[in-house]
Amino acid sequence: MFQRSLTALAGIPVLLAAIWFGAPWLTALVIAAGLVAIWELYRMTPALVGPLPVLLGAAWVAAIISGAQAASGRDNFLVISGGVMAAGSFTALLWFIAFYRGDEPDGQGDDSAGKKRFPIGLAYLVLGPVYIGFFLATALMLREITGSEVEGSVDLGRSWLLFALLVTFAVDTGAYLVGRAVGSWPMAPNISPNKTWEGSAGGFVSAVAAALALGLVFDLGVPVWQQAVIGAVVGVVAQWGDLIESKLKRLADVKDAGSIIPGHGGLLDRLDSMLLSLPAVYFLVVTVFVPWTATASA
Repeated sequence: MFQRSLTALAGIPVLLAAIWFGAPWLTALVIAAGLVAIWELYRMTPALVGPLPVLLGAAWVAAIISGAQAASGRDNFLVISGGVMAAGSFTALLWFIAFYRGDEPDGQGDDSAGKKRFPIGLAYLVLGPVYIGFFLATALMLREITGSEVEGSVDLGRSWLLFALLVTFAVDTGAYLVGRAVGSWPMAPNISPNKTWEGSAGGFVSAVAAALALGLVFDLGVPVWQQAVIGAVVGVVAQWGDLIESKLKRLADVKDAGSIIPGHGGLLDRLDSMLLSLPAVYFLVVTVFVPWTATASA
C-alpha cells in the first residue's frame, strides 16, 4: 500500500499538470501511455498467439493519437481516425500474411492449433491499436471541447476531461470499498473472482454521486439530469472495461499486464476502466446532449 501511495503521489501531479496545460504536454503524455499500453497488450497474449510486432502497433497508436490532436471537431476526428485505422489495418494485414507464424517458427504443429492461432493473432494485431489508440485519443478530443461546441466557459474541455477521469476513479473506488465491506455475490468468478454484484452496485452509485458533485464544481454546460445520465453510463462502461482487461489477462494466464508502475502492475491495469469511459463521455457530450443543449438555449 505504501508503494502504491508513493506512485500515486508522483503520478497524479503530472497527470493534472498535463490536463491543465493541454497540448502539447497532454498529447505527449497520452502518446507515451498508448505506447506502453500497446507494448503490454502485445506481450499479454495467449501462448499460442506468439510474438506480435510491437513497433507496428506503437506506430499505429501514435498515429491515431496524433491525428486526434490535429483534428478540429468531431467530424474531422472520425475522418482522420478512420483513415489512420484503415491504413494501419492494411499494413498489419500485409505483415500478418508475410511474417506471422504464431508460436511455431518452423510452421510445424497441430492443424487445429493453427486454426485457432491465426484468427486470434490477427484479432490482437488489428484490434489492439484501435482499442488503445482510438479510445485514448478521445481524451484529447474531450480536452479540446470549447464553447463553440457546447455552451459554457473557455475551460469546458478541461472540465469535461477531469469529470470523465474523476467519475471513473469514483467507480473503481466505490466498487472496491463496497465490495470489500459487504460483497458476497461473485459477479464474474471465472474472470475476476474478487468482483461482486454488491461492489458493482457501489461503483455505479458512486459514479452518479460523483457526477452530480462534480457538476457543482465544474461548469459543464449541461443540465443536472444529463450529468447524472453520463455518470450512470460511466458507472457501467468503466466496469466493462475492467472486466475486458481481466478477461485478456486470464487468456494470457498472467496476474498483471506488466510491472512498469510500482505497486500497481502494468499501465494497462490502470487504464482499463478509462478506455471505455473516456469515449463514452466524449460521444455522449458531442453527439447526444449538445444538440439538446443548443436547441434549449436558442
